[in-house]
Order: sequence, then C-alpha cells, then structure tokens
Amino acid sequence: MNSTIRFEDDQEWDIEMTTLSMSAAWSLNEKWTLSAAGGILFDGGLNYVNQPSNDFEPGGLLAFGAEYRALPSRGAKPSLDLSLALGALWSETIAPGNENKISYSAGDARLGARFGWIVKNKTFPYLAARVFGGPVSWSISGEDVTGTDIHHYQLAMGIGAHLGKLSIFSEWAGVGEKALTFGMSAAF
Repeated sequence: MNSTIRFEDDQEWDIEMTTLSMSAAWSLNEKWTLSAAGGILFDGGLNYVNQPSNDFEPGGLLAFGAEYRALPSRGAKPSLDLSLALGALWSETIAPGNENKISYSAGDARLGARFGWIVKNKTFPYLAARVFGGPVSWSISGEDVTGTDIHHYQLAMGIGAHLGKLSIFSEWAGVGEKALTFGMSAAF
C-alpha cells in the first residue's frame, strides 16, 4: 500500500507499507458473510520532503468486516457486493541515525462496493470502489500529531479463480489509496 498522510500541521508524509495477513470468513446465509483478519506489518516507511525516511518496525494489524450480496450474478448481469470493514494497525518508526522509536497507530472504517462477473463458474473479474477514513497517530519532532489519508477513496480491479476448494486472487488499486494484493483461500 502507498498513499499520503496529512497531519494537523498540514505536513504531508508519503507512506508505504507491506503487510502479510490471514483471514477467516463465515457465510451466515446466501446474503451475509462475516470476516476477521490478523497480520503483521513487516516493511515500509514514512517519507517527508528532504528528510530521511522513518522506517516501520514490525507491527500488527486486525480487521473485522461484513459483506452483503445485494445482487447475485446472472449471465452478463454483474453481482453487487456491499461491505463494511473496521481495521487497526500499530507499529513503531525509527529514523536513520536515531535510536528512539516512535509509536505509530492507525484506525480505519471502510465502505465498499464490488461489481463482479462469474465466467464459466471458474473466474471472477471485478471492479471495486471504496471510501474510508480514520485517524493516524504519530509524533513529529517530539510533538504528538493526528492525521488522515488525503484521498479517502480507492478504485480497484481484480480477478479471482476457483481451483476446486482453493481460490487465488489478485487486486490492483491504482486510484486514490494505491495497493497491490495477492491471496489464496480455501473453503471448508
């Protein structure tokens, strides 16, 4: 993921992070699915113009979500899924040449809509739009600051493929908050 965080003093810091997560989803019925995820932040940093990068130390993340199938896919007609996700991430940053670690935390509430098509019961190309917001807490020059992403939206496209009980997927979000996601899932 990469984006830009604007803090209270109008400083805009570019942010990059690489995470690894595992999630579980429970289908309550044909319309509703609940999910929970946990993971680690293992690489990334915050960068400000003409300043050394503040690198992330390993950190954690948690997320919980619900998805509602508003329209099932039929023929050329796409499906429509609506989602709500709540997430939190925590870590510490460290600047080069400085041994002091600074706490970093972020919260996120995200609403999404995904239009998808099922092709020959095997592949699932889709388009997604998400809006989100939440606070980021950090410290700049010893002063605690709160910020937020400057975009508050994300446009993405992706594809999934069913391989028996396994599925693989990939998503690229190139507008707003940028992200590249790869994953695999198994059905029980």
